[in-house]
Parts: sequence; C-alpha cells; structure tokens
Amino acid sequence: MPTVDISSQPGKDFAGDALVVPVFSGRERHRLPLAISKVARQVMDEEDFKADYLEVVPLHHPNGVKGTRWMVLVGLGDEEKVTLNKIRKAVGTAARVCLKKKWKSIGILSPSTSTLDHDAVQVAVAEGLLLSNYDFVTFKGEKAEPKQFSSVEIFTNGDDTRKSRRKLPMIEAGAAACHRVRDLANTPAGDLYPEVFAEIAVKLAKQHKIHCEVMDVPALEKGGFRSVLAVGQGSTRPPRVLNMEYKPKEKPKKHIILVGKGVCFDSGGLSIKDASNMETMKDDMTGAAIVLATMVACAQLEAPVQVTGLMGLVENMVSGNSYKPGDVIRTRSGKTVEVLNTDAEGRLVLADLLHYATELGADHIVDLATLTGAALVAMGDAVSAVMGTDQKLVDRLLDAGSAAGEHLWQLPLVEEYSELLKSPLADLKNITGSRWGGTITAGLFLREFTGEASWAHLDLSGSWSSKERDYRTHGASGEGPRFLLEWLMD
Repeated sequence: MPTVDISSQPGKDFAGDALVVPVFSGRERHRLPLAISKVARQVMDEEDFKADYLEVVPLHHPNGVKGTRWMVLVGLGDEEKVTLNKIRKAVGTAARVCLKKKWKSIGILSPSTSTLDHDAVQVAVAEGLLLSNYDFVTFKGEKAEPKQFSSVEIFTNGDDTRKSRRKLPMIEAGAAACHRVRDLANTPAGDLYPEVFAEIAVKLAKQHKIHCEVMDVPALEKGGFRSVLAVGQGSTRPPRVLNMEYKPKEKPKKHIILVGKGVCFDSGGLSIKDASNMETMKDDMTGAAIVLATMVACAQLEAPVQVTGLMGLVENMVSGNSYKPGDVIRTRSGKTVEVLNTDAEGRLVLADLLHYATELGADHIVDLATLTGAALVAMGDAVSAVMGTDQKLVDRLLDAGSAAGEHLWQLPLVEEYSELLKSPLADLKNITGSRWGGTITAGLFLREFTGEASWAHLDLSGSWSSKERDYRTHGASGEGPRFLLEWLMD
C-alpha cells in the first residue's frame, strides 16, 4: 500500500512522476491553480482534449508547471452530471495509465464542484487511486515485479482536509481488502484449493487476532454438513468449512454473520460445464474470499460489531465418486434435496452453512455467492443482485453499495415461484427445470434454510471483469468488502 497524504496545497509545485488533473468539459476551469489551468485551457483550445468522461491525455514537461515530469489530464464530462462514482472511475482510469508507465510518485488535484460535497470528493479520489493500484504478477516469473505506486498526494487547493484524512484508514483497509479478494480469485485452482485457502485464513486470523476454526471431513461428518460433503466428494481435494469470529474490545452493537460460497473450482460435476470460459471458474470462491477479506478489515478498523465469517470450501469435480443427478441429499437442517443438476452446487453448500448460521444467534445473516448465470444475464458484469427477508437490511446494503460505488439491485422473492422448487421425491429440488427466473428461485431455495433470521443474499454477478476498465483490472473485480465495510462500520 503506498503512502497517502491529503493536502490543502494547490499542487502546482508537485515534484513527483506525474500530476493527475481531473477536468470538467466546457471552457471554464474549476478552481485549478493558474499555471495548471493555462495548460488545460491551451490543450482544450487546440482540441487535443475535450474533457469527455474518461478521456485521458498525458503531457510531458507541461509548459509553466514546475517540478513534475508529466501532467495527466482526465475528463470528468459535464459538471452538472458528475457523481462521486464518476470521479472515482475517472481517477482510476488515469491512475491505470500512470501505473502502466511505471510511475511511482503520483499527485492528483481533487476536483472542486458546486454539486458535490468536497469531503466526499476527496474520499472518492483516494479510493479511485488506491483501487487502481493493482498488478497481479504472481505467475509471471521469478523476476516479475508488480507495477505499484510508492506514494500518492492528493491536493485540494485550499479545501479543508480534516474529514477526509480521518477516513483514510477505512479507505486504505477497503482497498487492501479489494486487492486481497482479487489475489485469491485470480489465483489458479491448482494453487488455491480448500486446504490452501484454509491455511491462508488461519495465517491471517493469527496475524489479526481473529478466532478461526477449520472443520475438516471428520468434523463436517460429525456436524452434519452433508450437502457440503456431497458437493466435494468428487474431488481429491477434500472440503473444509471455516468459522472465523471477530469481536470488538467493547460490547458489540450487533452480531453479524457473513456466509461465503467457496467453490475453489467448479467443473459443474457430472452435469459438466461447456469448456468455453471454464478457466474462470477458479473465481467461484469469490464469496468466501470477500468474507475473509472483510473479516481482516474489520479487525484492522476495530469495527464496533461482532462479525462471524462462515466459508464453505469445496471443489465440484468429475470422478467416479462424484455426487449424481437424481441423488437425494439430506441437508444439515434435515430437509432433503433432489439433485437434478450437479452444477447447481453453490446453493447446496450454502444450505448447510445458512442453517448453521441460524444456530449462532445473529442479528443479521448475509450470504455472498457467485451463484447463478441468470444474474449475469439479467444484470451484466457490473451489478450484483440482492434479495432478502428483511427489507430494512436490504435497504442498508443497497445504500452501502451506492456509497461505495458498487452497484447492487434488489430482486423480489416471488412467492409463486416457490412451487417450482417442489420435488415429487424430496422436500426440494436444487433447480426448477425452467430457464426463467433462475436468480430468484435460487434465492427462494436459500431462504428455506434461514428460518426466521433477518437474512439477505448477494448474487455476485459483478465479481469478474472480462476487460480492464476504470480502476478495475481484467479478472476479479474485488468488489464486496468495501460496501460491507460501509454497512458494518456505520
């Protein structure tokens, strides 16, 4: 993590590698220092830069600006249409350009606008910079060094910085958690399987003084986690369930349980997936990665709530020992499930964990899972679906997502669709057999195991990006911990 400073200085004398200057479209430069404003105006007058949203122009040795070797202009578009998330993404876009140039010391002017709170703008700028500061080179050879910033200075040109400086620890913890999720989800399944994930969690728990229990196969058998065991039985890599617990020093205001799907690789089992894009199924443990990263961040920030993290870690593989279409599984709750498709495995793992969560006495239970392709079809890869039994809880998560710039959208739990989950052989079936409403029926399936709990389900269709854009790199997006921290720290 680079050193970060937020200064009330104008930034015109910054002497680092590059100074990033966000610019609104139109003739008027909004409170830019005079020397910088002249450069921006000249480039715009020559029509080399229109300040369209996400437009980036690097300038070498800008005339009249002391110290810095490069100035990077980035467009914010129309000031009347600007949002905090647009600022976050524009800054991230410019920062990715700087990163690829291997520039280490970055300065940036926090844009001044009459439409947004200055403190919130400063926070969005810091988030955009830090979220972009990611380069996954673990598998690029022994000598590969990640491109990363060493220092970041944010200049506010006279605006007060006290509030945004107080938020820096949360900004940094959120960005670090995002990068941790990226690291885990980007790691190939041959290197990250249930046992290895559990070892990483134990090491992090020890570092941050978080209680961590690892349940192996005998413990899962004893605990009745039959759905978890069924999904994992086709792999040579046995399943694990993690139970992590963070407690604040003072009496906690709430007890929250986060439940994460941790399918470290999903081949689809005997209902095997098509080969196209199966290589991305290493990210099917993103829900568990989000839970782990959030637990660590809660400990770092000394969150005022008690947080329990449950992670179900399995591989869904093909072998002579795989669970089969037509099998009936007696879940931990005692409810039976007829398996019609072994590729609908995540809900089976979560079924046992959600039932376990209801026994632990939480105020709220939130599960996170890359659960359905239907969510991706409906939402695309930038919006995640949320459903739940407690509208106040759902509303708080939606607000937290909006504040963090991570898009969530509520879907209804349509009661009539519950009929589609009824099985003639068992209490439930794991798929409906219909192409329609798959995300909603998956949510209804999970609800069967939550009892009377205040519960919300996140279907993480925004967990993987097929291309680099704004502060997101190609691959795992790392979304999840930041909006959870917005909620948990409130």
